[in-house]
Amino acid sequence: MSGGRLRDPRDTRRLAEAIDRSREVRETHVVGMVDVPTLPEPGRPDPADDVAPQTLAGITVLVPRSRDRAEVLRTLLEARGARVLVSPAISRARVEDVTPVDDAVRALARGEHALVAVTSVNAVDELAAAARRQDVDLAGVATRWVAVGPATARELEGRGIPVALVPAESSARGLLAELPAPETAGERVLLPLGNLATPTLADGLRAAGYDPHVVTVYRTVAHPLDAEVQSAWLDGGVDVVVLTSGSVAREVARQLGPHGTVAGVAIGRPTQRAAVESGLRVDAVAGSADDPGLLAAVEHVVAQMPGRETPPEAAAAPPAASAARPAPAPAPAPDRGGLPVTTPRPRRLRTTPAMRRLVAETRLHPADLVLPLFVREGITEPVPISSMPGQVQHTEATLAEAVRAACAAGLGGVMLFGVPARRDATGTAGDDPEGVLNRGVRIARQVSDESVAAGGAGVVVMADTCLDEFTDHGHCGVLDDRGRVDNDATLTRYAALAVAQAMAGADVVAPSGMMDGQVAVIREALDAAGFADVTILAYSAKYASAYYGPFREAVDSALQGDRRTYQMDASNYREGMREADLDLDEGADMVMVKPAGSYLDVLAGVAERSDVPVAAYQVSGEYAMIEAAAANGWIDRRAAVLESVLGIRRAGADVVLTYWALEIAGWLDEKGTK
Repeated sequence: MSGGRLRDPRDTRRLAEAIDRSREVRETHVVGMVDVPTLPEPGRPDPADDVAPQTLAGITVLVPRSRDRAEVLRTLLEARGARVLVSPAISRARVEDVTPVDDAVRALARGEHALVAVTSVNAVDELAAAARRQDVDLAGVATRWVAVGPATARELEGRGIPVALVPAESSARGLLAELPAPETAGERVLLPLGNLATPTLADGLRAAGYDPHVVTVYRTVAHPLDAEVQSAWLDGGVDVVVLTSGSVAREVARQLGPHGTVAGVAIGRPTQRAAVESGLRVDAVAGSADDPGLLAAVEHVVAQMPGRETPPEAAAAPPAASAARPAPAPAPAPDRGGLPVTTPRPRRLRTTPAMRRLVAETRLHPADLVLPLFVREGITEPVPISSMPGQVQHTEATLAEAVRAACAAGLGGVMLFGVPARRDATGTAGDDPEGVLNRGVRIARQVSDESVAAGGAGVVVMADTCLDEFTDHGHCGVLDDRGRVDNDATLTRYAALAVAQAMAGADVVAPSGMMDGQVAVIREALDAAGFADVTILAYSAKYASAYYGPFREAVDSALQGDRRTYQMDASNYREGMREADLDLDEGADMVMVKPAGSYLDVLAGVAERSDVPVAAYQVSGEYAMIEAAAANGWIDRRAAVLESVLGIRRAGADVVLTYWALEIAGWLDEKGTK
């Protein structure tokens, strides 16, 4: 499927059938499960009527789009008697650096892309702007174009660009379902997206054998809704809101808040999901992602409102046998205090503590928690960590006590970090059998085994498999002669660390250095050394974060510079998904996201795609912030701690590493939920 050609006639037929299906949907306007009649083209009067039926008389519709994008829909709605409020909730902004967009257009002109998949009118506009800058005629490039929906297709065709496919379902999933497989694996697809786009389409293309080239071509930014709109929403003056994207839905919910009496119309299923997740009501999904489809959906929703009958012009044609029979009048709606009978009342499930406990979707249990512990060489008393109140660097004796407490509390595990007395360039203390971390692992192993022998469950003993605690430069790897972290030389050291930790009794080794290929190398080394049962917990999506500050005090870090050449940039979501996929492919038994609180979107994304347990590390800075705010009396410490960890679990973590693990277990025991 290259050079704008399809593989064979079957592909041609398949595309033709797909385009026909999409046109049929646009003409019949299926709203949810209800068929509505064919509507006139935007701007054309219905040939059967001199005046459009007043199906929306007395109804106020909010269209939170830019005025130019809302003009056709506004005209259609007003022609049917609606009062229309137009005010954009979001706006498009150009990316700060247009170089990647311009480069992509030049590559397109050179024929380097077999396919361009466009998901929005905004993307078309930005590609066209880049083409003007580069003096490229997009209509003349030798590639095929596919559009996610009819509006995008019309925008492309209006610029002279032929569209090969518009799926029946206007979504990334719909496009993936109808797109033929590539002629040869790895065919390149240009994917111009906004900064808030999900990875669904890119991941699906990759899974189908394409090589998607994702380019961020525009930014979506919030736009304040007009004061008139805000006032009307709060006063109950809006009957229907039209939601044309997930970003619009989220921004409407953020600016206006959910409103139980405002009916919602979504342009497609992805928008519906975003709206519901944001707390908005959705009563219908347009059968076609265009203005006639939205109009039909609004008419359908209004027709269902109490006290309104569906006009003959807006009702589906009855079967011929019953054409002469009038439709029965709708039963009168009982008085529900002004709310429609069908208004959902989710508050019923929040009425009492017992009810809330019964229907809780996410729960905390000590077995889901892992306690990080620091053991320091050469001390006789625990050393408090000033930036982490309540946390200490343990002696070997107090480490044993802490592990014993973790066993008694029913925690899932302990994660051990070593603080050595000596450091060198390659971190040799890390794989020294008598090094402080490996001695700590042996202690934890013994305490856990004693717990099991006494009838307890013990804990899973985990060890941090990294060099940063043991090197004199504080980096997570070996440095080359230019002071850069040498990825492949570091892998050899990680393999030695992992084997030493396994020999000391670790159940789990946890490579946290973000070196490429670390999981595969460690797995091979463990298996070769006879430790096939030792588990690998990969720090898969570990970001270069400001929240690690207190941890560096906890391990007496000697870091020089920063770790941004191997830890991930905070702005990147898709990269986190890719890193997790790579670790899973290399054989990780569990994967982790670190930090947790500021990366819940990444955590949710990893949890959705992972078929192994997912962990999240609530890091030292997250701990320190809550402790500082509580110490100042600004927040309820216990409530904030529990809410923060519950949020991590709700986002998808099966396992949470948290410095509050012991305290939380105690609180759960008090509540009888342990």
